[in-house]
Amino acid sequence: MLQKTILLTLLIIAIFVFLYFLFRRYKHHQRNQIKNLQTPDKWVDYIKSNVAIYHFLPTHLQQELLQHVNVFLAEKYFSGHAGLQVTDEMRVTIAAQACLLLLNRKTNYYPHLKTIMVYPAGFKNPNHHNKPGHHLGESWVRGPVVLSWNDSIHGGKNAKDGTNVVIHEFAHQLDQADGAGDGRPWFDSAHIKTWGKVMSKEFKSLIVKAKLRKRSFLDHYGATNPAEFFAVSTEHFFEQPQTFKRKHPDLYQILVHYYRLDPASWLHH
Repeated sequence: MLQKTILLTLLIIAIFVFLYFLFRRYKHHQRNQIKNLQTPDKWVDYIKSNVAIYHFLPTHLQQELLQHVNVFLAEKYFSGHAGLQVTDEMRVTIAAQACLLLLNRKTNYYPHLKTIMVYPAGFKNPNHHNKPGHHLGESWVRGPVVLSWNDSIHGGKNAKDGTNVVIHEFAHQLDQADGAGDGRPWFDSAHIKTWGKVMSKEFKSLIVKAKLRKRSFLDHYGATNPAEFFAVSTEHFFEQPQTFKRKHPDLYQILVHYYRLDPASWLHH
């Protein structure tokens, strides 16, 4: 009887494993089909108008970004709040900025995220979203991401100020993918020691500067906790890469390794 129970259990496990890999294969095939669809001209116009970084990407990364946007918009749901009606321009503008973080590496498109909530401007946190407030964005471990549209488009249009709420909140999503927003997203285990050493040193340095109110290249908000430090560093990485590389070479290099990108080589600053 025990042997039959064990065999039945193993059979059930095998079936679930088979179905899981079958689903993954189907999902991969489906995404490839969506990637290969022609991105609507209007969407490309929105990106060119509202996402300044797009113009500095090498051609192959521009094309990859459009493919990612196709998949992202096919899989994610956008909801408008506080009277906001979400338009294609809003969806495309936000998606393109979020997908910058997925370029040039394997991605599962923020698998735990289903919904992006969009407000006209700042909102209160966390239980009074429908009232005006000063919060520009939020990211929850299992979703949603909450964004101010005014700040999302402002950050998209300005690619040089080191501030981008969409990049910031989606960096949190990468960090939270393993279930913990601790400033250490999943990456090659061989580099955990280097990551921890560099991040700890840079984070502590920023804390000191913030307490002393000393000027720093990295925004003082990054001194809040390791999760915010990673998100703030990611904003500067994409928007001010050459200055970042010069002032914080070790930190810049570990982000190059993680994102598989070298924005300083795009020569846009």
